[in-house]
Amino acid sequence: MKNLKMKSARAALDLSQQQLADLVGVSRQTINAVLGCYVNGNGEIIARFRRSVGLMSEDEATKYLSLFKKTLSGAIDRNLLDIPFSTAQVAEAKEHGLLMRLRESELADETAVGEFFTKITTAYESGDNYCILLALNHYDVPYRGKDGAKYEDAGEETFTFLTCAVCPVKATKAGLSYNPAEKCFCNDPGENALAAPEVGFLFPSFDDRKTNIYDTLFYTRSTEEPYEELTSALFGGKIRMPAAEQGRTFHTVLAETLGEDCSFEVARAVHAGVAARMEEHKESKDPEPLVISQREMREMLESCGVPAEKAEKFDEVYAENFGSGTDLVPKNIVSPGKFELKTPEVVVKVTPKGQELVETRVIDGTRYILIRADAGVELNGLNVKIK
Repeated sequence: MKNLKMKSARAALDLSQQQLADLVGVSRQTINAVLGCYVNGNGEIIARFRRSVGLMSEDEATKYLSLFKKTLSGAIDRNLLDIPFSTAQVAEAKEHGLLMRLRESELADETAVGEFFTKITTAYESGDNYCILLALNHYDVPYRGKDGAKYEDAGEETFTFLTCAVCPVKATKAGLSYNPAEKCFCNDPGENALAAPEVGFLFPSFDDRKTNIYDTLFYTRSTEEPYEELTSALFGGKIRMPAAEQGRTFHTVLAETLGEDCSFEVARAVHAGVAARMEEHKESKDPEPLVISQREMREMLESCGVPAEKAEKFDEVYAENFGSGTDLVPKNIVSPGKFELKTPEVVVKVTPKGQELVETRVIDGTRYILIRADAGVELNGLNVKIK
């Protein structure tokens, strides 16, 4: 996985959305203008606009900036995804070239802006009205001494980056509403207002306190939607398998390859093993995001007593679904605070510490889930006795 320092820092330090936005300077002082493109459900452009932030009211500017800040929110590797560019792409790809034209012209190249909006309207399928917001930010990177202290006036680099938000237009009581006369979104009461963005991005990335034109940080509100056409059009590539799909696919790979060996005990051991890795990583305060390799997953299965031939089959099916050697994001395949068993009629929820109290057995040909209850049992708040 490519090293993305801004993501790593947020993961390690547990930065809030506001703190991450502050880190890269998304504020009224760093954005001069907001460019917008209002699009209907058929992908047709209704209006384009350019609004000076300096001429906006404080409340209106805050609402615009909050939409951009939301594209830096969510969980690392679930909502915030790294999309790297290869050396060849940086040198020759039209997608990267367009982003650089927008950045270097400071959004003054109207042809480039038009091409950018067209790329999104062609590739993004909404079915409803939406608005593309685009802005250029300047952030003076403060000098940081060896002691970790920041010196605001001693910085030598300015981080200049694009930030984009694609926002649905919905009927809301308060927000930035479309003004047909002005052909832009203003702080006026109206039926069609900007909602929280569905997708967005920041380009280039901010690595080791420096500009990195080989990376972009893509935001998706949904952990289900891959947005393959959009990311291909904008970046010439695609994001990794969406978080929710990654989890479902991992479960399918386990079930298909292990067959009858996909027992409760094996599943519990895998869950516990991945959760333990996550806890160790958290305690180590390692700034790099945690991933689990294909080899580690196979070794984990073998340690659970899975036969060698099943482990080999796991390798094959894993490669078919994820790609050979692809790392997995642990929190996409395991929820460490959740341990839940389901039958068609019953749901059993167990705290992580109580996993060892649960077992499965076959008694006289009937399958049972058994729970040790030495500490007592409550039924809807009533203490009951087991005889």
